[in-house]
Amino acid sequence: MAKRGTVFLVTIFFLALPLAGCLEDEVSENKKIEAEELTEVDNPCSMPSEPITQAMITIQAHGVDRYFRLTVPSSEIGEKLPIVLAFHGGGGAEEDFPQQEEFDALAEQEKFIMAYVISEEGRTESEGEWFLNSAATSRDDNVFSEAIVDELSKSYCIDEDRLYAVGYSLGSMFTYEVACQLNTKFAAVASFAGTMPVSPETCNLYGSMGVMHIHGKLDLIIDYDDDWDWKDGEHEGVGTMSNIPGMIEYWADKSNCQEENSHYHLDVEHIVHSQCSSGVLVEHYGLEFGGHGWPEEVAGIETYQLMWQFLFQFTN
Repeated sequence: MAKRGTVFLVTIFFLALPLAGCLEDEVSENKKIEAEELTEVDNPCSMPSEPITQAMITIQAHGVDRYFRLTVPSSEIGEKLPIVLAFHGGGGAEEDFPQQEEFDALAEQEKFIMAYVISEEGRTESEGEWFLNSAATSRDDNVFSEAIVDELSKSYCIDEDRLYAVGYSLGSMFTYEVACQLNTKFAAVASFAGTMPVSPETCNLYGSMGVMHIHGKLDLIIDYDDDWDWKDGEHEGVGTMSNIPGMIEYWADKSNCQEENSHYHLDVEHIVHSQCSSGVLVEHYGLEFGGHGWPEEVAGIETYQLMWQFLFQFTN
C-alpha cells in the first residue's frame, strides 16, 4: 500500500501568508500540487502497511478540499499506529516542518504516522491561518483535524487512544485549540513558541490532556513574560494572549496537578507539574537564551525526540 488512491492535479493558492512564526504579509507563488486521495479498505488491521514519506493527501472537511502531507511507517498485520498531527507556523504552509526529516525517520523507527497539516487557502489576515479563538463557531480547523484521523482510520490500523499534536509558533497556538476542544480524542500536545488566549471562549477538559511547552525566554515574537494583545483589527475575538508561565499554570490548574518541581539543565529551566488528574503531566522548558527559532535540541535532547518521548506516555 505504498501510495493509495488516484493521483490528480489540484491548484492551491496561498495568499496573504504571515511570516514564519509571526503575522506579517507574504504572497507566495501559485503552484500546482500533485495530491492523492486515501483509499478505504474493509479491515485496515488485517494487512501490513508499506512506508510512505511526504505524500500529499487531499480530503474533504467542512465542505472544502483540505490538504496534508503524510508519512506512514512500515508495520506488521494488526500493529496499531499512533498519529501525530504537526501544525506549521505562520507562512509555513509550503515549507518543511522543523526537523521534518528527523520526525519522519523516528516515525518509521517508533511506528507512528506523521500528518503535516496545511492551513486553508484564501483566509483573510483577520481570520489567520489557524483559527485561534477557541469559539464553538470557529471549528473548521478542529473539524479538519478530526477528519484526518477519521480518514486515516479507514486506510490504516490506527491506535485511536494515542492521538497527538505538535506545533510551531502559530501552529503551537493551534495545538491549544486541540487541547481545549478535542481532548476527548487527543491525549497530549507538545509545541514550541506559541501561546493561547488568557480567556478562551471555550476550554473544557472533558478528557485528559498532557501538555509540554517549550519556549525561548528571549522570544521577540511571542513574548515569554508578559501578556499581549493581538494586533488591532486582526484575528477579532482572540483577545489578550497569555504569558508563558501563566499559560503553564493554567494547564496545571485545569488538570488539578498537585506537585511542581523545577530545576536547571545548563541554560534550560525545566518545570514539571505532576500528580495530575488522569495521570497526565504538564511540562515546560524555558530556554534562557532562546529566541523564536526552533531549537535543534533542548537540555541535551534533540527536540523531536523530546516531544515524542513526552507524547507517547499518554493515552486517552
